[in-house]
Amino acid sequence: MSELENREPIATSVGQALVILGLLLVYGMGGYWYAMEVVRDEESPLWLKLGIPAIVVGFTVLLLSVILQRMKAAKTDKYTNIHD
Repeated sequence: MSELENREPIATSVGQALVILGLLLVYGMGGYWYAMEVVRDEESPLWLKLGIPAIVVGFTVLLLSVILQRMKAAKTDKYTNIHD
């Protein structure tokens, strides 16, 4: 294997980690700010004050569970040593 081929998986992993980290930060802060604005607004109906935070928290829990499942599945992948 050439030196460039050895660096490709590392670069891909670093790129994926940075994209996921950035999305989590932006999504997390944006969701938090939006939910807090809705909850603090006195004119918002109760169903909206409860619904928006429930959606944000639920989506976050689902996203994290999928990421953790994929990380666990990647550790036990029996096809990692197969090359083209």
